[in-house]
Amino acid sequence: MDVTVPIYLRAVLAEKDIGSAIFKIYEGGIYHVEIKRGQKVTMDFVMQGYQFLDEFGGGEFYNIYEFSSFSDVEPEVRDWAASPTNNSYTIADAIVISSFPQKILADFYVRFNKPFKPTKVFTSVHSACEWIRSIEKEP
Repeated sequence: MDVTVPIYLRAVLAEKDIGSAIFKIYEGGIYHVEIKRGQKVTMDFVMQGYQFLDEFGGGEFYNIYEFSSFSDVEPEVRDWAASPTNNSYTIADAIVISSFPQKILADFYVRFNKPFKPTKVFTSVHSACEWIRSIEKEP
């Protein structure tokens, strides 16, 4: 096993490549979405993710959204994700960015949309996993 992989991302329970992204469920309630280069997250994309989660039992997850370069999120999705009535499968959202322009957009989302669920921006999956571990619910 690769020692550079954070501990929370070692036991993959399910994985699906939808072309624009790779959805993964990891042991410990982690839902990791790798958005591929140049792709845009749309509501259809979100619904495909929910369908994937439903196929494996649904539930609540600590989400890690890892954006490759030039990937983005539609404004409709940002509004939906920040709402207290949506995102029923979410405990917390970790946003992992790969460029300075993405950091500006992600920081704007957190400050302007004020997501209802705990949300934080990171530059590495490892840092995102450490944050998730720090906020994890007691068993």
